Amino acid sequence: MISFKWQFIVALFFICNLVPKANATVHQAPNIGKLCPDFKLTNLVNSKKKQVTLKDFRGKWLMIDFWANGCPACVEKMPKVNRLQQMFRKDLTVLLIGYNDYQYDRHIKKMYLQIQDRLHLQMLAAFDSVLLRRWNAYSLPHIYLIDPMGVVYTITPGVDLDSAKIRQLIDGKKPSFQLYGYTRKYDWQHPLLINNNGGPDTGFVYRSLLTRYVDEDPIWWNDIGNYIEKNKTGFQITGASLSKLYQYAYFGKVNWGLNDTFYSKVSPELDLEISDSSDFKKIDFKTLNLFNYSLFVPPGKANVNYLMQVLQRELKNYFGYEASIENREMPCWLLQLRKDTTVLFKPTKSTRSFYEDAMGMQIDSGQLAELIFGLSDFCPLDRLTIYDETGINYPIDIEFKAFLTDFNEVQQELHNHGLELVRGKKWMKTIVIRDPAP
Repeated sequence: MISFKWQFIVALFFICNLVPKANATVHQAPNIGKLCPDFKLTNLVNSKKKQVTLKDFRGKWLMIDFWANGCPACVEKMPKVNRLQQMFRKDLTVLLIGYNDYQYDRHIKKMYLQIQDRLHLQMLAAFDSVLLRRWNAYSLPHIYLIDPMGVVYTITPGVDLDSAKIRQLIDGKKPSFQLYGYTRKYDWQHPLLINNNGGPDTGFVYRSLLTRYVDEDPIWWNDIGNYIEKNKTGFQITGASLSKLYQYAYFGKVNWGLNDTFYSKVSPELDLEISDSSDFKKIDFKTLNLFNYSLFVPPGKANVNYLMQVLQRELKNYFGYEASIENREMPCWLLQLRKDTTVLFKPTKSTRSFYEDAMGMQIDSGQLAELIFGLSDFCPLDRLTIYDETGINYPIDIEFKAFLTDFNEVQQELHNHGLELVRGKKWMKTIVIRDPAP
């Protein structure tokens, strides 16, 4: 009896201790309005302590900013976040957490120290991969604002984060921020208005639906004609600008790379010949000049050309613009060999590899296209496409050392490799938008 009694007590002890741990695992991700889960960080920069936990930040607002070295937006906003830290240092602590996954971001700390020195950053920084996965912070930038008592105020990509809103927080006011899609109104994996997804069920055999994007909605783009649901086939996107809607209507897709047949033959930009271009202004999350579109038709009509024709008619019906595809000379960037170049690229037999971060690229036995993609990711080139006019079509090695968000430094490094970026124009198939005929 004594042996059995002690076995029961020991078993009960382990069960009682096991349940809280299991619950802690389930609730590891922060939730708005709840206490932030505790954490411990040890790989620190600009810290007097060897490790920090959530308790070290009590009494001030805390901004936790997750980033990765493959995220251009993360790097671009660092000066802005640094200014917020300096402006509100008495009431706010900014904690940058770089994702130091060994396979993809193994040089992130070294890169950050270089950026910090160049941009004179003065923020507490940490490097960790466990916390990002535990908190499901995979969409970057990913910012948590935590109040002085440790309660999560918001979880935001930070596009509308500014000094005025931080001041409101400190003054006890409650500003709103753009949220991630935790409260989205519908799931892009299912049609709108089916099974109460986005509204009540409605029976239909054909449906074309255009809505304004709101900040609870997700953003999802896909090539036209890739959606099948039961006995209907169609196409739907969310968070698309009007320019992208026209690209879908006339080209069937909005993204194409160097290996696509559209590359250098089809312009990713529209040519606007209209008196008021405000409908086509660039994505602005403050005014949300974006749209959602859903089209479903019977299977017998579900071919790409038909879906495109329907969308063309709908754009004409709603916005009224005249649209056509014409050959136009469109602005772009041209990657060329310098006329005085003495640097020759030669085929290499080295193992193929590619690495890129904000401080440069290393391409071994790769293609020049990889250099173009890297420059397009980071360098502020008015978002115009880069086209290759070098004629280099064989494997190359390039060690490209430049701060990729600095155009002048990029140009100098290109010059060192016998290359240059030149503003130019190319004749391409282009969607031309005109005002409605009187």
